[in-house]
Formats: sequence, C-alpha cells, structure tokens
Amino acid sequence: MKLPGDMVIPNPVEDPDEDEEIVPGAITKGMTRLIDYMYADVNNPEIATDEYFANRTILTTTNAVVHKINAAVADRLPDEAREYLSTDSVEDDVNGDFFEPEVLHAVNLNVIPPHKLMLKKGIPIMVMRNLNPDLGLCNGMRVDLKDHVIHATIMTEDSMS
Repeated sequence: MKLPGDMVIPNPVEDPDEDEEIVPGAITKGMTRLIDYMYADVNNPEIATDEYFANRTILTTTNAVVHKINAAVADRLPDEAREYLSTDSVEDDVNGDFFEPEVLHAVNLNVIPPHKLMLKKGIPIMVMRNLNPDLGLCNGMRVDLKDHVIHATIMTEDSMS
C-alpha cells in the first residue's frame, strides 16, 4: 500500500543510541518525534485553535498507547489539568452492588473512557459513540473542553452538516 505524501511523516534514519535506557511504558523517541511533528505548536494559543486540533489526529490500536499519547500532548498545554471521574454507583439500586467500585474503575475497554480522565481546557475530545446523529454527535467527532464544564463545541466540519 502506498500512502499519499501528505499522510507520511518523515522518519530520518538515525543510529540508535546504545546507551539509551528503554523504560517500559515510556514514550519512545519515535513517538516523541511523531507528537512533535503533529502538535509542534500546541502550546501557542494563537496557532492552536479549534481548526488546528480538528485537522490533527494520531490513530493507534490500543488504549494503552492512546493514554500515553494523550498524556504527552496534554503535558504540552499550558493550563492545569482537571480530574473527571465516571459514575460508579446507582441510586436506589435494588440488586445491591453487583460490582465493587474498584472493579469498575479498572475496566479498560475501547468502547468506554477510563474511570479517571485528566483533561485541560481547550483539549480536543473524540466522541466514541453515536450519541445523537441528528445533532451531529457521532463516533469520531471531535469536541473541546471549556473552563468550568465539559461543553461540547463541534470542531469537525463533517459533523456540522
């Protein structure tokens, strides 16, 4: 398969650094170069607009890599991260607690977000389900985070029609 030139990121051949320590779970040099290429101006508010984020996406196959990339890009944004937790209990649950909260917190499926999300104002969020197709809230649509609430502003044009 041959990809168009505008879809390929240059990867110059480099001699591997034999002294480099490989740390399990750490972002590799190649991943850092990819993030540098895709999000070089992420910390410049005059450049990193909704359109800037709407035109950039890194796709990967596992949640573990997604979380690493998200954390690395978020670290480059200037604002303080806020913690958002999922709901782990139900009011008036007649069956009792079917699963302990600790079990629910550890679930890591690609169809649901993790229990704890660390997000920053202005960070793009990708919708992972068809929440309301009539309103354009569809799988793959990107939205951004506002200051005091999670307020969805549609960032991608294909969902605006």
